[in-house]
Amino acid sequence: MSVNLSSNLRRPFEQRAEATPAAQPQQTAQQLELPQEKVVARVESARTPQQVEQATDAYAAVGDLMREWSSRFQAGGGASAQEPGFSVGPAGAPEAPEIGGWETEGSDSSVLKQTKQTNCGAAVAVMLSKDLGTGKTQSVSDTQKMDALESRFTDGKGTSPHELSNMLANQGLKVTQTSAGLDKDSLDQALARGGKAAVMVDSCLVDPTTKEGETGLAHWVSVEGKDDQGRYLLKDPSTGTRIPVDAQRLADSMQISWAKHQGGGMMLVENANGIGEPQAAAESGQKVASMGNTDGVGSRAQANFGRESS
Repeated sequence: MSVNLSSNLRRPFEQRAEATPAAQPQQTAQQLELPQEKVVARVESARTPQQVEQATDAYAAVGDLMREWSSRFQAGGGASAQEPGFSVGPAGAPEAPEIGGWETEGSDSSVLKQTKQTNCGAAVAVMLSKDLGTGKTQSVSDTQKMDALESRFTDGKGTSPHELSNMLANQGLKVTQTSAGLDKDSLDQALARGGKAAVMVDSCLVDPTTKEGETGLAHWVSVEGKDDQGRYLLKDPSTGTRIPVDAQRLADSMQISWAKHQGGGMMLVENANGIGEPQAAAESGQKVASMGNTDGVGSRAQANFGRESS
């Protein structure tokens, strides 16, 4: 059975062409035989020297903050985003928590489980389209939808922020705001008006196989809302569970992603409200450069993945 997705946003091979910010767009375009506007877009989305320096500094700071982060999430611990030292963005990334520090609400039928190591981004796109009521009406399974999105918009090795924004546009959604770290006020406001979020974190946040001092892989999860304790409710496609986390832990996991994988952060997602797919993709794509160009994949618990999604 085929899936009819729009072809005007097919991932072009030239998206992988490298053009450095120092090069002149016209010269680079001639060398790569590409339209100049594509080279300009690629340069503008490249990480700046400041981002590179921040990520390097964050990597060096990981070891220094290991004990602080581990103790913060022991039973009875916890931290508030208002505590001194709370920070967002790629700098100051802490280390992963001790094993056993996860609390889940168990399996949830609304959490779509990824079917292979690399398609957490496609799973998040399909989940968000369902949560926001814009899901395509084709009589196909969720697995077929994920496969179609992954095939059309990625190279099969994971999903970058720009690729996820294209998937969301295809599913009738748009990215309204992005941040390299946790912007708690903006996220809370988006959730209050019915929006959701896609977040790239280090999978140590959600992978129960992570041991003390370990980090995981760059990984996409969605944020559906908050519980009665003020914790964010994450939908994790790698385990098929809903996971409540406080603001500090969510912010830390984004910082770990920057330190270890050179990308991360959050994108706020809302209904495109009749805006066509090309326009939604173009507007959303302009907002995601702050999250880097890292491919989100999944957790290390590959045994979790199967083809059972409906």
